[in-house]
Amino acid sequence: MSLFRTIAALAVVGTTTSGTNVPPAPAPRVTVLSVALNNLSNLPDDPPARVAALGDALRARLAGECGYAVLPADSLDEALGHAGRYYYYDHPDDAAKLARDAGAEWVLIPRLNRASPWVTDLQLHVVRASDGTIVSNRAVELKGFGMRDDLTEKLTVRGAAWMADQIDQAIARSLSPDVTPARRCKA
Repeated sequence: MSLFRTIAALAVVGTTTSGTNVPPAPAPRVTVLSVALNNLSNLPDDPPARVAALGDALRARLAGECGYAVLPADSLDEALGHAGRYYYYDHPDDAAKLARDAGAEWVLIPRLNRASPWVTDLQLHVVRASDGTIVSNRAVELKGFGMRDDLTEKLTVRGAAWMADQIDQAIARSLSPDVTPARRCKA
């Protein structure tokens, strides 16, 4: 074996063995609250199951492809805390308490803004649970949401994927603002 191949082989072995000594970063612990509907249109409200499906898809994406530990908030406490239509969106400090009680480091507070089927977006606060600080506000457009069941289903899955990626970037940047973070979410 040539000297070059020997050095290359040792470099590969060194690379693969050195990585095993470094423990993987722990998965961020998040709580995703229920999606609140902010219906700005003169149309009837979306069915609750349609709105809830967005939250379910987001939780599944964060736990699956992104590797987050998704911890549920106490549903009774969350329901009792809703003093208004989107109470937690307006009071992230109270949402942070729910997340802390669940053992989460972050709370995600989603809201579906609906002006029409063509003007719909999923907006979300990323809140640090330790102090209730909003570290980011993200939005994903869902044009055509609610127009047809098949389109709504696709937008729910795609919207959750886009939002999960934005959440991942927001959390990573808030932890290390000077470093371009590697993405946890798989495509």
